[in-house]
Amino acid sequence: MKEHSQPIRKLALVALMAVITAFPISLPAAQSPNTGKSAADSNSQAAHSQDSDQLEATRADSKKMHVILNQMQTNLAFVTNTTDPLKHQFELEIEMWQILLNQMDRRIEEMGRGREHNPAP
Repeated sequence: MKEHSQPIRKLALVALMAVITAFPISLPAAQSPNTGKSAADSNSQAAHSQDSDQLEATRADSKKMHVILNQMQTNLAFVTNTTDPLKHQFELEIEMWQILLNQMDRRIEEMGRGREHNPAP
């Protein structure tokens, strides 16, 4: 029984690590005030570029996680015993990952809309 849970647990751990790295805690871009207009413009462009890179990386992670989740659902379909507690645990984990991915997709949409409303100068 334990042998079957190891690949799923490893997959869940990998997916969790992907989520953690996809949404790092960002420090304020300007920790000390800048007095020059050109410095402010270059900081704004650098922040926009960083936001754009973050958005694309998050989209890529989301796509990979959707593929992994689909594979988990496909694998679960081949488990024959429907009353097995281990199968139920996998169903719960899949549901949890689906909720997390939906939240991640909403954040991606918000980031994309924010980028459209605040284009780089």
